[in-house]
Amino acid sequence: MDDTFNIRLQLALWGAIAGGLVSLVANMVLNTMIPRIRRWNLTRKIRVYAEPTHGMHARLRVVNGGYWTLGNSMCYISIEATADDVLPPPNGEQAFVTPGEFIPLEEMQLCWSVWSPTINPMKVDIYAKERQPLSPCAFGENYVMIPSEHGWLIPNSGSRIARVFLRRKRYTAVLKFVSADSNARCFRLMIDPDNTVMPLTIAAMCCPSV
Repeated sequence: MDDTFNIRLQLALWGAIAGGLVSLVANMVLNTMIPRIRRWNLTRKIRVYAEPTHGMHARLRVVNGGYWTLGNSMCYISIEATADDVLPPPNGEQAFVTPGEFIPLEEMQLCWSVWSPTINPMKVDIYAKERQPLSPCAFGENYVMIPSEHGWLIPNSGSRIARVFLRRKRYTAVLKFVSADSNARCFRLMIDPDNTVMPLTIAAMCCPSV
């Protein structure tokens, strides 16, 4: 009788241990591995391609090729420029970075070329298979203008606040995309204002280490 009881007790204990291990593994898969796999998949599915200019605006499309939404997506630009490249804002314009107040142009926030949820928002959701428009710069007769998170000029609404006005020449830049649902994704961006059709050339790259 005692032997039978002991065997049953041992089987119950091993069953409880096995059940606990299965539950632990299941929780690890559901709460850790699957979210990481999903985040990794979304990150590698972010693509960017250039489009022809529209007026003075150079244009890109940011594509979510994954199966889930990229929430609160933001874009930053870093430009290889010096203080000598910075111009005073043209008449009627404003800029955060000016010749007398130069700072390195590193990871400056951009705005999206959409009108929802607000006009030229700093953050947008990019749904699965959606292509969100982004204009990282515009060209004047003598300058390259980089917008800020304040957005682009709205007709009859007063002056915008640009990030900076640069001398009109070729620049190398890095675009960094971040979201609530992915890791950062970086792209090497070449800006050539003298190319009137496709002034932007873009290619994926590893993000610089922090």
